[in-house]
Amino acid sequence: MRLSDLNTLRQELKYSLTDAAERLDILEKRSAASTRVIAAATRSIVFLQGAYGFRDKASGRMLRYGVNDEGLPLFSYRGEPLLTLEGNGEVAERQFSGTAFVVNASGALLTNRHVAKPWEDDSSVKTWVEQGMEPVLIKFVGHLPFIEKSFPVRLLKASDESDLAILLCSDVVNNLPHINLSENPLKPGDEVIVMGYPTGLRAMLAQTGETFLAELQEDEDLDFWDVAERLSKANFIRPLASRGIVGQLTTATVVYDADTTHGGSGGPVLDMNGDAVAINTAIIPEYGGSNFGVPVEHARRLLAEVNLL
Repeated sequence: MRLSDLNTLRQELKYSLTDAAERLDILEKRSAASTRVIAAATRSIVFLQGAYGFRDKASGRMLRYGVNDEGLPLFSYRGEPLLTLEGNGEVAERQFSGTAFVVNASGALLTNRHVAKPWEDDSSVKTWVEQGMEPVLIKFVGHLPFIEKSFPVRLLKASDESDLAILLCSDVVNNLPHINLSENPLKPGDEVIVMGYPTGLRAMLAQTGETFLAELQEDEDLDFWDVAERLSKANFIRPLASRGIVGQLTTATVVYDADTTHGGSGGPVLDMNGDAVAINTAIIPEYGGSNFGVPVEHARRLLAEVNLL
């Protein structure tokens, strides 16, 4: 090998090492940015729990489980719980969960309309409505990381144009950490972070460990609400985060490939500055598991309508 060849090789190696170092530096900065964004946003991601039932418009009575004189549940000939407007059985409730995030210090939250009004996606609602009933929200609460107790949540406004809703939370300390709405336009190829509570209680329970689960199993009377309160008290209310790339943009939707699933609806889609660029809405299985969200401009308009922006 000639000296000139060695010099060329050394130069090529030098450039190669420099290029590799620069790429590694970029990756490390991206990783650090992701960690920083997730840490900053975690305290603002709300785990929502709710339940709704059906009320008879004429009598005002709630649909409830039928019980006999001894208080034991009654069943239909198909083995299904008997539902009735009579008696003193427990009100029949349908439970749901989802994600929201804090957008101002006084406790305004953004989520999806289908999270705040889940009966609109309930295929059985039509049957009950035809019988003179209406869906009624029975209970709606939120949990925040590092806050030991749940707090009441109420619907302030649901959009008629997009899958968005504004909630208000109460009984929590003012000056809640909140997520800013981005003013920078997205473009295909941008990296985003999606945060939320996919699969609801299940994902959080999976992260608690054997000791906590064993303690829960010792209490046979725990229900949907009790489990969440125990998680909250033990500081296990923590959102999950996934990274993705923006694939498509329209005025109505943002499409990205971050992993999430049922329960993550209503969570923020964040840019690498930690600002919300969209509200996570749905999964598109036919497109390889891609997700789409509502662009933040729609949320900004909805907040302005109720003087919260």
